[in-house]
Amino acid sequence: MTGARLPPAPASRARQGPIEAIAGASILVVEDEAKLASAVVEALRDAGYVVDHASDGEEALTRIGAQAFDLVICDLKMPRVDGMAFYRMLSAAEPRLSTRVIFVTGDVAGTDAERFLEESGCRWLAKPFRLGDLLRAVRDGLS
Repeated sequence: MTGARLPPAPASRARQGPIEAIAGASILVVEDEAKLASAVVEALRDAGYVVDHASDGEEALTRIGAQAFDLVICDLKMPRVDGMAFYRMLSAAEPRLSTRVIFVTGDVAGTDAERFLEESGCRWLAKPFRLGDLLRAVRDGLS
């Protein structure tokens, strides 16, 4: 689903078992909250993805310049270079990758973040989110 919080999986879908990773997909997690970043990175690695982490948009841009990624998961509120500024720079530098960004954020209703998410057309998840919802968004973003 684009531009909206992803709904929980239907009960029948939840019983189907783990969501399969797309073989060899490389994901960059851009998140300044260490505990959340660690949980997301671990869940993605456990699901079979190749994962790297950056603590803000500036570090993320450096990593993207040094290596290819298939998808980016990015927090909107971060120090130095926030998610919105990162996305604008990414769009200019790597337009293909900018279509494969999933944002995570705490507050969106009636904010600049809400307008930004609508304009970008990117998928996003509201914090707190379930790791299963994130894994589904990643699979959908890669397909």
